[in-house]
Amino acid sequence: MSGKSIKVLATGEGWPTQEAGGLNTYYQSICETLGLRHHVEALVCCHRPPEKAAGKLKLFSIASPKETMSIRQQAFRQYAKDRMKSNEVDLVYTHFAPYGLGPALEAKKRNIPVVMSFHGPWAEEMKLEGSGAKLKLKALVAKRIEMKMYRTADRIIVLSGHFRDLLHEKYEVPLEKIHVVPGAVDTERFQPAPSKRSVRSQLLLPENRLVVLTVRRLVHRMGIIQLIEAWNEVIKAVPNALLLIGGKGPLEEELKRKIQSHGLENHIQLLGYVKDEQLPLYYQAADLFVVPTQALEGFGLITVEAMASGLPVAATPVGGNREILEGFHPPFLFKGTSSHDMAEGLIPILKHPESWPSAASCRAYVCSRFTWGNTAREVDQVFELALQDKGVIV
Repeated sequence: MSGKSIKVLATGEGWPTQEAGGLNTYYQSICETLGLRHHVEALVCCHRPPEKAAGKLKLFSIASPKETMSIRQQAFRQYAKDRMKSNEVDLVYTHFAPYGLGPALEAKKRNIPVVMSFHGPWAEEMKLEGSGAKLKLKALVAKRIEMKMYRTADRIIVLSGHFRDLLHEKYEVPLEKIHVVPGAVDTERFQPAPSKRSVRSQLLLPENRLVVLTVRRLVHRMGIIQLIEAWNEVIKAVPNALLLIGGKGPLEEELKRKIQSHGLENHIQLLGYVKDEQLPLYYQAADLFVVPTQALEGFGLITVEAMASGLPVAATPVGGNREILEGFHPPFLFKGTSSHDMAEGLIPILKHPESWPSAASCRAYVCSRFTWGNTAREVDQVFELALQDKGVIV
């Protein structure tokens, strides 16, 4: 952007130290990286004031999650309006449609460009996780908010070609408005361990078993049920394999029952919520990471986190995971999303570890493509286009 620093008002959902999740992790990382160059105000909704941010990044909690959605939305809109009246905003950068729409509409009134990062179809995700009249109504309201946000944004950043196609085909967003900018990973935080044995000892994991790890929110679209069904077949061929499942969510009790009904207590371990500081250790302790996603995987943040840790990844061919692995090691992509497809893919992989990509090659692939410096430069280019659309010389 010709070396020019701009005033960016960014709106997210939460902050990852208070509420884990891919969107919040991405939001923190991209705001911190952009904040090394631009004056970034990052707005979030948190239970308590978030920690102090670094560099030119200023972090504010605008509302409490305990408030109603309409109150939270109004708080984001009013804050943005006040900042724009003071000429403190050159560009609005939004990551969560419900909180971003109000600031975007205020920006529209003042010819301030709006760039949106699309992390997934909010209403579609709702519909995948339940049914009933109340949920249908919530999904309908969510869809209306999303559609208004997509129409208001001047440019939209997506994390994969899959999400570009979804936005264009399902939401009729013009292709020229959409920019594919892959996500990234903190390669300093996620890296191979000098000694896998010592990490396993620290985590009280067995040294002599083939450890497969997945870390997911325990909801239907993440595919954990299908993975457990597949594991019932996997252990018949590879009895030494141990599956670790990290995460929390509404399916936890159902998963416990399914493990018990198959007699898999010695072959699958539910870790519960994996604390932020322990996540790199679990990557370092495992032999293989598996991503069993069924739908709406925009990028695959955990995929690149695992690979940066030197951990090979096997995954369903869904969304961003297909794009990441096709460019690296296609044999580790399953044929489909069913439990049969997973078992059929995992058994030969686990039986032939000599064919796996090395830890060094996994990490090198990620470090050459998926760093926050690279992502921030591409986001900056989209900012420049959005400013030029409004006649601003950059």
